Amino acid sequence: LGFDPARLPGRGERVAREERHGITVETVRIRASPAYEIPALVLAPAGRRGRLPAIVALHCHGGQYAWGARKLVSSPDDPPALVAYRERLYGGVPVAEALARRGFVVVAVDALYFGERRLRPETVSADAVPADGREAFRSLASLAEGTAERNTAENRVAGAMEAVMAKTLLAAGATWPGVITWDDRRAVDYLATRPDVDPARIGCVGLSGGGLRAAQLAAADPRIRAACVAAWMTELGPLLPSHARRHTWMAYTPGLRAALDLPDAAALVAPGALLVQQCARDTLFPMEGMRGAVEKLERIYAKAGIPERFRGTFHDVPHSFPPAMQQEAFAWLERWL
Repeated sequence: LGFDPARLPGRGERVAREERHGITVETVRIRASPAYEIPALVLAPAGRRGRLPAIVALHCHGGQYAWGARKLVSSPDDPPALVAYRERLYGGVPVAEALARRGFVVVAVDALYFGERRLRPETVSADAVPADGREAFRSLASLAEGTAERNTAENRVAGAMEAVMAKTLLAAGATWPGVITWDDRRAVDYLATRPDVDPARIGCVGLSGGGLRAAQLAAADPRIRAACVAAWMTELGPLLPSHARRHTWMAYTPGLRAALDLPDAAALVAPGALLVQQCARDTLFPMEGMRGAVEKLERIYAKAGIPERFRGTFHDVPHSFPPAMQQEAFAWLERWL
């Protein structure tokens, strides 16, 4: 993953707290390295005593950069574009809140390039923007802040600048998936410091880019005891010829292919439990790759003598994480945590 800065203790600074319909929502800053902090939202069920299981809830990519953790946590001032986005991909459910109401302590962080850590177009010069983002960049001068049109234009600029950001990280000796996985591991560090969390019962769940993050976090951190990867699992062989262009730079770890396929890497969570949820109408992945990944994971878990700790399911939906998939994922996490 190519990113290993000095690691600090997992403490986080709480900057705000609110009570909300049976849960608490805290705004926290987690110190990730001597150089930067990670903005996070932490949710917990109100009135619960003792140490509880915990979840790292991992937001998706989805071409929507303005929001990170806020995709999974609602707010009364959510803009219409965010409400519509959450409805389309999550069935309108703020997933982190749903998990907290089921008894989990939940942390959701803004991944690099999203939410508070998103690209700020005003800091970019016009000549730095790739050709496919220049028209959108020029339009920003006439678009009001907070409008759907402004959000669309900013997303186009950020999408065009993704490659520039990824190249810059590579030139600095790091990788985008490396930074993301490092930060998600620091979220686990933080959970382990909380008096209301049982550090032996930590899991993770994510959709799409969040599913990729869940697989990488579960592979990289042995403290993850159960994981759910929703709508992001395939073998690389079938993916690369026809579908590589559809995916973000965060999906590609240099050198991984020489040693491991994506399902091999995800299986590093074993003996922890792993649920892979595939969307049968997902156009981002070839069906051959999706089925091959599930079959490979079944073989790995069977060879390890723990076949019950893996499940691969297919749902007749497009790329999304609707309530029926959420309920399956939540029940899986409850079973193994």
